[in-house]
Amino acid sequence: MRFSKICVYTVLCLTLVSGLVHAQDNGKRPIVFAASSLTSVLSEQAAYWSEKTGMPAPRLSFGASATMARQIQAGAPAHIYISANPVWSEMLEKSGHTLQRINIASNQLVLVIPKNLKPPLPFKATPAYFKQLLSGRHLAIADPQVAPAGAYARSYLKQARLWESVQQKIAYGQNVRQALRLAERGGLPAFVYKSDAIVSDNVSVLFEVPADMTDVILYQAALLKRAGTPSISFLTYLQTNEASTIWQKHGFSEIVSK
Repeated sequence: MRFSKICVYTVLCLTLVSGLVHAQDNGKRPIVFAASSLTSVLSEQAAYWSEKTGMPAPRLSFGASATMARQIQAGAPAHIYISANPVWSEMLEKSGHTLQRINIASNQLVLVIPKNLKPPLPFKATPAYFKQLLSGRHLAIADPQVAPAGAYARSYLKQARLWESVQQKIAYGQNVRQALRLAERGGLPAFVYKSDAIVSDNVSVLFEVPADMTDVILYQAALLKRAGTPSISFLTYLQTNEASTIWQKHGFSEIVSK
């Protein structure tokens, strides 16, 4: 499928003609199911869009990308779904839940440590270094089975030939924000997104994973068949230059419609 960067108001025209937009949802606030790593940035985006348009702020629900996708498949009344890995929005498309999929932002994987932890320096991506770093402690990542951040972290560790040396010391969070909390409150090194590190006052970045050592960390929004006019307006806004300032403020790289 090609991901057109044309304004998604085109979708509104098409869906109104075809009858796919639910008329009863047109006047209601958007319901957005999104990856937990979007908690801070989407909350600010939603408040700004609501103030700008005068429409009620979207209802936001956050969790692991796979969990949210499965809830939608089970009938959860969402209008927009935003995943940290396109595989889950593609799954919803294949099951007939979507009208369109659109790339809206990207992120970067980083290794963070609690600010009171004194790590061995300089950092080296070697088994010997991680043995020192993890002496008496675990390494936190999100659950790779349901959270893209965990899948990206595991993929990096395997590509760097570190997985076998750290696998028995992994502490899993249900999503990336739980992995961040394990760093903040549990004193553990953790692989999280750059955007998560930015919002925390209690961790510092030890290492930024090179872009060529992971798949592209891409956030993809799916406009769902329950969507009405407010949802399309909000999704369109997320692709604008106005929204890009907020994306960047929170550590994301924006993808702006042309």
